[in-house]
Amino acid sequence: MSPDHRPHPDLAAGFKLAMRRLAATVTIVTAGREGRRYGMAATAVTSVTTAPPTLLICVNRSASIHAIIVDTGRYCVNVLGTGHAGLVGPFGGGTEGEARFGHGAWSHRDGGMPYLEDAQASLFCHLRQTVDYGSHSILIGEVASVHVSAAVSPLLYQDGGLAESSPLGV
Repeated sequence: MSPDHRPHPDLAAGFKLAMRRLAATVTIVTAGREGRRYGMAATAVTSVTTAPPTLLICVNRSASIHAIIVDTGRYCVNVLGTGHAGLVGPFGGGTEGEARFGHGAWSHRDGGMPYLEDAQASLFCHLRQTVDYGSHSILIGEVASVHVSAAVSPLLYQDGGLAESSPLGV
């Protein structure tokens, strides 16, 4: 075993360090109700299956958007590009409530569902299942529609900061 690759003595600290090595695309999850918009930055997003098209997101039950998604049964996952780095702070907790939407070009559809107009992709979902685990809920949603831009330049979260990807040309 390499001296740089050994068990970490503190499981929780080791887990956090390991997760810093798991690069993930940054998204903004949005929902709306009664004319109010809710949103949060998220990296805990993944596809489940293509038949039917399904996404899961993990949301802390104490987040204000959690109850909105569960009550309305709808959410949108907006996949960010490198040009959206300025949205991560406000939607990551730096700004509260509706003021978050003062950053970026937002529109809405289907009764007020907010989406980022220039997102790399916006996936509109209907909640199908909720699984509570620890402090979070795993929300499984069937994708009802998708907006996709031509550009592919994902904004990544890696080692505690923002990063960009580049093709390896392999």
